[in-house]
Amino acid sequence: MLSLAGYAGVSILIVLFLRPFLNIDRSVAAYAFPFGLVYIVLLATADPQMFEEAWHRYLGLVIGGLCVLFFIFVVMRGVRRE
Repeated sequence: MLSLAGYAGVSILIVLFLRPFLNIDRSVAAYAFPFGLVYIVLLATADPQMFEEAWHRYLGLVIGGLCVLFFIFVVMRGVRRE
């Protein structure tokens, strides 16, 4: 599980570095999409030996997918209000 936290930390640093280039709003949902994408890419390309158990990697992929779905849900809810 420590590897998931490490990859999440790297993902957060990458998103914060890319923030000026992406022109991200100050909402949590706006950060969830790039974080989820970077997290999924990092976990998909990581060596399987980096994880204590094989299912930890898939748990991280699900967490990244949930971040992307959260962003999509918030955007769709905002579009319906207008």
